[in-house]
Amino acid sequence: MKKKVKQNYEQMARQTGLRLDEAGGALYGKRGEYSVLVYPANPSYPYILAVSVSAARDSGPLTGEEIKQFKKDNDPVTGLGQNGYVVTMSLKGSKNQEVVRENLLNGLNALTVFLRQHGYQSCCQTCGRDVRIAPRYVSGSYALMCQECYAQLQQNKTLVQAQKKQKSENVIGGIVGALLGSLVGVACIILVSQLGYVAALSGIVMAVCTLKGYELLGGKLSKKGIAISAILMLVMAYVGDRADWAIVVARELEADFITAFQSIPVLLEQQIIDESSYWVNVVLLYFFLLVGAVPTIINMLKNQKKSGQTYSLDAEI
Repeated sequence: MKKKVKQNYEQMARQTGLRLDEAGGALYGKRGEYSVLVYPANPSYPYILAVSVSAARDSGPLTGEEIKQFKKDNDPVTGLGQNGYVVTMSLKGSKNQEVVRENLLNGLNALTVFLRQHGYQSCCQTCGRDVRIAPRYVSGSYALMCQECYAQLQQNKTLVQAQKKQKSENVIGGIVGALLGSLVGVACIILVSQLGYVAALSGIVMAVCTLKGYELLGGKLSKKGIAISAILMLVMAYVGDRADWAIVVARELEADFITAFQSIPVLLEQQIIDESSYWVNVVLLYFFLLVGAVPTIINMLKNQKKSGQTYSLDAEI
């Protein structure tokens, strides 16, 4: 978590009586008879919060009328829903931290009262049994689970991880996949450039498609795969830029695309294409490729790490 976000979450934790999981960026604890999890619906917007409670009732899930009335009665609430044994409430975001904390506190109070009045009892979100549960972090997301379900999940996860380790990496297939993915990035470079822009979007598309292409046909994405994909990105970005110039040349000189593509060095040498404009465009393209690709690669590595993380946040309650 960023330092400022962490400080604000610590304040929220103190005001609501919850605890902060710094690693995953969520608040957890007990509100009345219910275990609750508070987390950003989208990590990019840490102050637009969602609250999850694992609970069930004999009369079935929430009705549309109950949801409508709850939102009407509670201004901070933007949404309420139930998926299986998980009731989730969404809250309004704000740049004002006092408002964020007030919305969270009021939302938590309103939700616990609502659940109690409507006959909801705390339960495991996986099996639905009325047993002792604890907040768990499982592969990048949170859950309120009993020990039996958590143990089964860990066992299954260990098996899956073992199978992944045994799975060999098909480097040739990965290169083919990365090449096919990079062609999508090339198409994006050309399309954006023809519209008169050089944008980081092209770098993001190039990175995601190249890396995903390697992963799909290579079986898995290792550090070797990332290195190969990065080299392909650099090469194909240049190809994309040259192809973009070739389209312009073909249009202006009424030549076919292949001839125009091959003639780019000659046209540069003869200064028919302004050399400074050409290389400035290449530098900008690589700059935006880095702007788009580097965060994408970092996020993919972080997600790979998170996918292997499973831990319990607290004792069963």
